[in-house]
Amino acid sequence: MNEQAPDMQGQTVAEEERKPVVFAVRIDPVLREQIEGLRGITEQSVNDVGVEALNDWVTKTLADEAIRNKAMAEIDAEERRLQERRSAIAGILGDTATAVEAPNVTTGEPSSRRGRARPAS
Repeated sequence: MNEQAPDMQGQTVAEEERKPVVFAVRIDPVLREQIEGLRGITEQSVNDVGVEALNDWVTKTLADEAIRNKAMAEIDAEERRLQERRSAIAGILGDTATAVEAPNVTTGEPSSRRGRARPAS
């Protein structure tokens, strides 16, 4: 049996899912020399320097209003594409599309009729 408290189990899973990954970049040899020189002075690892630089870039980029507007425009465009696809599929399936795709209210699960052939009448 697991002796951890229930709330600790969720924290362990979250930590395991966020293991660091390798992200390699190619840089100019002159920049590498500069980084190595400064890294030696600051006593930071190359990894620490890279993580700091990338965190700064992400923060700066997310603060850019033009980038935020572009991201929202892409989300809106994707929503329109999905709605067009839903409408096209509903048009093909007719009224049965909503009945078949509607989740079961009691269980929250999709209807058991999905994907089954109907007997010929």
